[in-house]
Parts: sequence; structure tokens; C-alpha cells
Amino acid sequence: MPITQRELLEKEFKTENKAIFGNILKPGLYVLSGTSKVGKSIIATTMANCIANGTDFLGKSMPKGKAIYFDNDNYDFETKSRIIALNLLGIDEILYEFNDSKSIHDINEVLSNIQDIDQYRLVIIDSYVGLEEVVNSNDNYFDVYPILKELRDHVVYKKLVCIIIHHTKKGKEKLDQDNMLGSKALSGATTGSLLLSVRNEFDKHGQLKLILRGNKSIIKIKKDENNIGWLLDEDKNSTTEEIPKNILSLINTVVNEKEHILRGTCQEIVQKSKMEINPNYLTKYLKQNQQYLEENNITFHNERNGQKRTITIEYHEEDIQQVTV
Repeated sequence: MPITQRELLEKEFKTENKAIFGNILKPGLYVLSGTSKVGKSIIATTMANCIANGTDFLGKSMPKGKAIYFDNDNYDFETKSRIIALNLLGIDEILYEFNDSKSIHDINEVLSNIQDIDQYRLVIIDSYVGLEEVVNSNDNYFDVYPILKELRDHVVYKKLVCIIIHHTKKGKEKLDQDNMLGSKALSGATTGSLLLSVRNEFDKHGQLKLILRGNKSIIKIKKDENNIGWLLDEDKNSTTEEIPKNILSLINTVVNEKEHILRGTCQEIVQKSKMEINPNYLTKYLKQNQQYLEENNITFHNERNGQKRTITIEYHEEDIQQVTV
């Protein structure tokens, strides 16, 4: 039976008092994505423990409750090592499921059989690419979407916040939802996205970008004193603009060139720019730090002239539209 907009606004939903993370994440299906080895599982583990203890997470309040972590991406001893690295105490309010974690059907069954499911707030699935439905369908949009929608319907009915961990394309640290690997079924079927944006796995600063239906915001984060976990970065003067010394030397050298072009063998480039790296690994090093070069309007590409292999590095005074590697 249709209802008016006024009636819809006046209607009370039982899921509203089950929201977490400062009331931002309401029951539904979300994706937490980022490039490899930047700390997505660390974020998820910390979030689960904050729920279990009823403590704030990245400056947002977390109501006390239980959590379940479906892990198809790590061995149990690897997950144990992550918990120890985070200095977390073993608590009974977090369940780990390693066996029945490889299928959305199995996950729904596990959730249906939990007797005290009303005490649970958070479900973590680590990871999306480890799910049989995704693998068997080759991540085809029209095959995966209804499966994910079924999972979303299930967790909303159970009044749970469910977060699926997924990967984004390498070299796409300036993240948006379109950079997630695979089809767009994941972003299309989910309630919203949390994007962990970090330059590389060694960076101590980053951002958690929230792309939700009613909230689009950025939370600045930093590594803890052990360089393992992620904390809220409350320093207004903090910066993520640190740049490796060798890259800075290269940028200054090419900018100072008459035509803003630096060309030569890897050995010649390293010598002229006074970089302190092994010349044989110059191309690999540039690819690893491509983000810094892009931000400073610098491109590079390899060339071969007979037996001689050279590399050309060029500074563009206008913003780069496309980078050639």
C-alpha cells in the first residue's frame, strides 16, 4: 500500500537504533576497499574490537555489541598474528569463522543460526574475491548483483552492519568507487563505500573516505606508534605531502632542464639527478613513486635505440591528463 512522503518521514524504523560509527553506518552492506597491504584488515579488526569494547573508533562512537569476522583471505595463524601486532586482548564478543566464510550462502546460514544475533552489531567479510559466487561467475555484474542484494537484504533484516573488504587497482591511491577491481556490482548493490586512501604500504598518513548515500566525507588518519594500526589524525598541521628524497632530487633536476626534459640511460639519469639508488632499478622505483611524479606534472617512459635503452622524464607545465608508463 503506498504511503505519502510525510508518512514515510514520520515512520520509525527499528534499524535506526542499530547504527554504528557515530550513527553514520546504518544496517546495510558496505565495502571497505584500498590497494594491497595498506591496512584494510587492520581497520576492520580494530573496528570489531571497538564494537566489542564499546570504545570510539577514529573519533566516532561505537555502541557496545558483538561482531563476527568471516575470514577467507587469511590463515587462522595469520589472523592471530595481526591481533597480537595490534596489542588487542582476546575477548569472547568477537567470533571468527574461517571454514564457512567462502560463500555468501554459507555466511547467511551462519548468521541465521546464531542464537543471540540481536546482540550483534557488525559483520566483516574478508574478502570479496575469496567468495565462491564471485569466482564462479567471473564477477559478472548481472550474476553477482542479485547475490549481493540477497546478502544486503539479509543483514538489513537482521539489523546488522556488514562490511566486505575488497581491493582497488594498484597505482590508484586517489580513490573513488570506480577504481575497485572487478565489475561495478559491488558498488551498485552495497549501501556505501569506505575507501582507505594511502600512497603506499609504507606511508604513515592516509585518509578514510566515506561515500555513503547521505554522507560524503574524509577522515584523516595516521599510523600508531608501532606503525601498525590506524588512528585518528587530530593534528591540524599534519601533512601527507612527504616526498622521498630521491624523487625530490629528480623533480628538481628535470624542472631545471632547459626544455624540462631529462633523457639518458638509467645510469646517466641517476648520476645527473644525484639519486642514491641502484640505477638498474630506476624504472621500477619510478613506477612505485608514480603518484608523486603525477602530482608534480612529470611523466616518464622507456625507449630503445638499437642496443641502447634510455628513459625520458619530462616536466609538463600544464596539468597531466594521462600518464604514459
